[in-house]
Amino acid sequence: MESKKIGVEGIRILSLEDNVIDSEIMNMLLADTGIELDVVSTAREAYDMIKEHSYDVLLIDHMMPGVDGITVLKTIREQHLCDNTPAIAVTGNNISSAKNNYLEAGFSEYVTKPVDKEKLIAAITRCLGNTAESKQDIEKHTILIVDDNQMNLLLARKILMEQYNVSVVSSAKSALAFLEEEIPDMILLDLLMPEMDGFEFLGIVKKDDRYKDIPIICLTADDDRESELKCFELGALDFITKPFMAEIMRRRVACILELSILQKDLQAEVEKKTQKLNNYSYKLERMTDEVMHALASTIDAKDKYTNGHSVRVAEYSKLIAKHLNMSEQEQNHIYRIGLLHDIGKIGVPDDIINKTERLDDDEYAIIKTHPTIGAEILSKMSELPDIVIGAKYHHERYDGRGYPEGLSGENIPLVARIIGVADAYDAMTSNRSYRKVLPQQIVRNEILKGKGTQFDPVFAEIMIRVIDEDVNYDLREKVQAL
Repeated sequence: MESKKIGVEGIRILSLEDNVIDSEIMNMLLADTGIELDVVSTAREAYDMIKEHSYDVLLIDHMMPGVDGITVLKTIREQHLCDNTPAIAVTGNNISSAKNNYLEAGFSEYVTKPVDKEKLIAAITRCLGNTAESKQDIEKHTILIVDDNQMNLLLARKILMEQYNVSVVSSAKSALAFLEEEIPDMILLDLLMPEMDGFEFLGIVKKDDRYKDIPIICLTADDDRESELKCFELGALDFITKPFMAEIMRRRVACILELSILQKDLQAEVEKKTQKLNNYSYKLERMTDEVMHALASTIDAKDKYTNGHSVRVAEYSKLIAKHLNMSEQEQNHIYRIGLLHDIGKIGVPDDIINKTERLDDDEYAIIKTHPTIGAEILSKMSELPDIVIGAKYHHERYDGRGYPEGLSGENIPLVARIIGVADAYDAMTSNRSYRKVLPQQIVRNEILKGKGTQFDPVFAEIMIRVIDEDVNYDLREKVQAL
């Protein structure tokens, strides 16, 4: 193994090349670039070097005795030696399909022999650019892991440490002490711990204004459905089951962090614009509508059968409000609340939302958490009064048999009663994974049947009147054309 330092410190690359001449060529090509280059000739030497040093780019030859470059990269990734370090395949394989094969195997770039200096530098530059962007994004993120099992702490830390600043504590009390000194960007929380368990910790944190906005992912046993549901009710945004699977943990952490950043950016933007705009209506129309439509589209994209559902529910809700002789400002306000009524579905797994068969009890229980999740998300949008109401209460029933709180009659907020009728109408007039669109007459009969039980009788009657007036032109098509 030859280790050669060239130029100034800063960027370090490992080159795995079994051919001595090609190794010397690689040294010469990069000699004036300011890159620190380590050259090894066997896969074992490469693994050892990666364990000892941190690299910005890996250059891996494909054809080597006993093992090929694709297998080497696969082994590096499986052993989590440098999960996010970009790799460049260096090969004499110059056929047209080779590049796709290498990219599918996990390489970021591909250069052929004899290696052209300009192409090599360009490939390295692209890799370094992507790495720099990634590092810039994640350097700010600190994750606190709370678990009384040392092996779980070590494993979770190992999975996440290359991407995030990771701190670990072995008890809920230690976690509270940690929060007094530092506010992390996320908490991974074990539920079953002595003295103070994860549920009690969640309750304390979510009631404290200093900590309530920290996104929390609970760590649960594989079959602990009841605990998972309780986590959502207490304010957790997701859960990860044990034993940990590295890629699932990374993706779930990244997804929830992205959602948290979106919330903070949205709130910051609302507050910033609020200082500049005195007219509330103008402020909402110019600033909020585009953001809310984008959020609604993101939510609807989870369900391939109900694309546009949120916008349609908002339009039907506005139509009902119009028939109630509400002011235009009130109608627009209800419209915006309707747009985000299903935002909590962002916390429901896609396989449950798109399941074509009947949901089992556990899956239905998870679906029923989306109003609570939605309310938690929207509670951060303080500049939009009542925005939480539609998300939290649109599945309450007039007879008190709905969820999440079992409210009845006029105890259900008026806006939620309106959205509940609009939501049911769109559900019946949309294709679903388990059935086609229902005819208007059947929809009318279902709303009539639910009058005074599922629906507020006044708003159900208005919806029936709208359907009856819609003799020659389908209401759903009208709404889609808006």
